[in-house]
Amino acid sequence: MLFYLAALPGRCGRWGSACGLLLALLLALGGGAAAQPAPDHLPRATARQAEFFHLLQRGDSAYARKAGYDSFAEALRYYDQAQALADRSQDTLLLAEAVFARARVYDAWNKQPLQTIEYFQRAAQLLARVPGQRARAHYARYLVAHAYEKVPDSLLAVQTLRQLARELRPLPDSIRRQLTYTVEMALSSTEVHNYALADTLLRQLVYRPGLHNDPTSYDYLTHYYLVQSRLDVYLRRRSQSPFLDSLQQSFRASRTLLDRLYLSQQLARLLADAGRYRAAYEFQGTAVRLGDSLVDGGDLERMRQTLVASEQRAQAEALTAQRSRTSALWGLGGALVVITLLSFYLARQGRRARQQSRHLGTANEELARLNRQLDAQVGKVELLNKEIQHRVKNNLHMIFSLLHMQERGTTNEEVIEQLQTARLRVESIAALHNQLLRNPHGLDLGAYLRTLITAVVACLANDRRVVTHLSTDVLDLPANSYFALSLILNEWVTNSIKYAHTGEGPLEITVSVRAHPAEVCIDYADNGRPLPPGQPLPYPAGPSSGLGTEIIGLLTEQLGATLTTLPDHPYHYEFCLPRK
Repeated sequence: MLFYLAALPGRCGRWGSACGLLLALLLALGGGAAAQPAPDHLPRATARQAEFFHLLQRGDSAYARKAGYDSFAEALRYYDQAQALADRSQDTLLLAEAVFARARVYDAWNKQPLQTIEYFQRAAQLLARVPGQRARAHYARYLVAHAYEKVPDSLLAVQTLRQLARELRPLPDSIRRQLTYTVEMALSSTEVHNYALADTLLRQLVYRPGLHNDPTSYDYLTHYYLVQSRLDVYLRRRSQSPFLDSLQQSFRASRTLLDRLYLSQQLARLLADAGRYRAAYEFQGTAVRLGDSLVDGGDLERMRQTLVASEQRAQAEALTAQRSRTSALWGLGGALVVITLLSFYLARQGRRARQQSRHLGTANEELARLNRQLDAQVGKVELLNKEIQHRVKNNLHMIFSLLHMQERGTTNEEVIEQLQTARLRVESIAALHNQLLRNPHGLDLGAYLRTLITAVVACLANDRRVVTHLSTDVLDLPANSYFALSLILNEWVTNSIKYAHTGEGPLEITVSVRAHPAEVCIDYADNGRPLPPGQPLPYPAGPSSGLGTEIIGLLTEQLGATLTTLPDHPYHYEFCLPRK
């Protein structure tokens, strides 16, 4: 325990337990996850990723002020918003960074160390799956060892530190010198009183010339002085240590209240154990005064309530997203089942009519009688077919209206986006159905594609200007290909409107249908372009792996077609369908 602990409970009075918890918090700030270094590799970000890291940066700024529990509660509000974005995107890097940020708040709260360990372990596992995030994953594993200090479980803390050190030693010197958190590993070793391990880590992993205090991260140089001071006092048994003098200079230069309190506590203990009682007493008095100025009985309860509310919001957000996805899948599945059943029924009626015609006799009277029967049967079939088509049209319109009603009845942006996507897919099926009803002997492909694109633009474009360039050759496609083409084109236009960056100019969509002897090719492109260097793209670097991409892949395979993404742009496609 610290030298300061002997006097702190008596000075705190009715806030004695709060002071003890506050002191544990300060230990976390001095030797734990006090700040979050930026990822060592950040790919070109989408607009959602840019917003996510902006929220994370604002939370880190609030965290770094170290003005007490209010700073961490403010940081948690930004982290919760970032967590919601990560849940919607299901991006592994964003999920890892969101979990990491939440773990840091629990680490500072210091009330639930097992929860802290669980969050840091999950962050390390997610980061290990992201290319270019190996060093970041190592850092998260170090924080797991740091959290074991507070359980307390010195055995697991030392075991984790030794295993991490074995993985870091083979790295080239040029890489190891960039890992400034290795001095924090040595500090954690001294926290569990394993001074020999701390001395080994300093000699083998820490690059002294590269250490400096970082206001947005750790005070690495100050922590180096603290580790060396502990080694001089407890391992080397030196009462006079130059590192103690350097640590006192760091105390005088510190600006935040929490840093000054933490350093005064450390100096009080080290100087007392080194036999320099007069100086120790002065720092003890300073620590008591600073601790008294920080104690506020309401801060702890507010922080606890903030954490509980944060966990409840995260669970509610995840449940809402899951329900939205399930509802959209059920709606689309129901529409497809209805259409499939109607198609089987019509096919059965057609086979029955053909079987009757093959069994007509050659006799004129019998032929006339059978022809009259057949005409009557055909009339019934046509009437039934018209009734079925009318019901199909009504059912598609009802599904479309229900989705639109659900879309207007919610304010959740993710739910609205999913309902719009489902509604557009149903609308593309309905548009194809209407065109086939109006043109039973042949479909005007150009008119149908123009109707489909106009519907998607009207739903998603809002105030954005969209110009469509459409050219089609005169051709006949296989009857079973129109449905697939409508859904594929719907997904392409939706992606262009959502993600194509055109600056201040209008979005231009170009669709060209060309007939070849053996195949029909559809070229699709938009005028979206990359931003200037240094600015993130507002659309992904390539096609996403969502439901829309899966639908395109399945339909392409079903038709035996080929889909090529052109090299100059991730949303330029060439879709070639063989003529059968």
